[in-house]
Amino acid sequence: MTQVKEGQLAAAKEVRAKQQQIQMELGALYVSKKEIEARQDELLEELRVSGDKIKEIMSELEKDYGAGSLNLETGEFTSEEEAKLEVVE
Repeated sequence: MTQVKEGQLAAAKEVRAKQQQIQMELGALYVSKKEIEARQDELLEELRVSGDKIKEIMSELEKDYGAGSLNLETGEFTSEEEAKLEVVE
């Protein structure tokens, strides 16, 4: 067996260490990507659920006050009938 020069061995070890570092970083990025995708899915589900809740609230308001819109700033509910009258006036 022949021994390689120390400089050649050091260069090969350096390249191999760099490859291992890159592989570790790629693995960490893959895990991070999966975590981000999972969180994105969670947020999309939360958004869907909140949309359903808004629809449910608006349905309750429609039963109580008729069709219309709710001003979240003032808490005032304007029925479609009132809105039509405002446009005409």
